[in-house]
Amino acid sequence: MATTVVLIIAVAAVAFVFYWSSRFGDRRRGSGMSLRRGSHAHTTSRGQPKRGFSSREDAVASAQSMSKRGADQLSAYRCDTCGKWHLGH
Repeated sequence: MATTVVLIIAVAAVAFVFYWSSRFGDRRRGSGMSLRRGSHAHTTSRGQPKRGFSSREDAVASAQSMSKRGADQLSAYRCDTCGKWHLGH
């Protein structure tokens, strides 16, 4: 009996998480944590905060400058969470 109760609670918890993430993880969300991108939405693989650019042109110029200095090839993308432009691989 206890196993059945635990199983029902686990299934309900999973169903709630899927419901909540589909409702609040929408790409049109204005601010906050992006559920589609996970907890590292605004940090690099080293844990540093990502720099946000106000325009695509600024981000591309920074990526080209970094490439000239020997960094990996970077591309600019618009962030679904904050709406700014970031650089990524």
